[in-house]
Amino acid sequence: MRPINHVSVSIITGVVAYLSTKTISSGIACFLIGWLVDIDHIWDYYRNGCKGFSVKRFLDAADDGKIKKSYLYFHSYEVLAVLVIFCFVTHFNYLLSFIVVGFATHLFFDQIFNLSHPYAYFITFRMFHDYNAEIIFKQNRHVKLPIEREEIKETKE
Repeated sequence: MRPINHVSVSIITGVVAYLSTKTISSGIACFLIGWLVDIDHIWDYYRNGCKGFSVKRFLDAADDGKIKKSYLYFHSYEVLAVLVIFCFVTHFNYLLSFIVVGFATHLFFDQIFNLSHPYAYFITFRMFHDYNAEIIFKQNRHVKLPIEREEIKETKE
């Protein structure tokens, strides 16, 4: 999803959190984390050798395939799991609970709307595939993973 879409969804999530709790902190937590998760895209931008940040260059780099390695350390179900565990450990700390809601909402919408491998939002999957953006965020859903290619090869023999 584009950052502007995450901002829109985060506004809605923040408003719902505020209306359901009548506290501004829950709404702000959901709103901020809901789109600030995307800050890791900036890391990827520079890590892939892109220079001179601007919103246009940033969006063009993603669209033009200049991002060859996709680290996206915050876009991870493992990070979500750690946050949920912290919620249990802190007996559902009020603010942390709404941070988890905003974070989970962000991942949920990315998983649904981005053309990506089903396991793309597991950092372990990305690590296993050397953060290769072509495998993780395949533009052509007919592209086969190396493991899938071997399975196809074996069935042909």
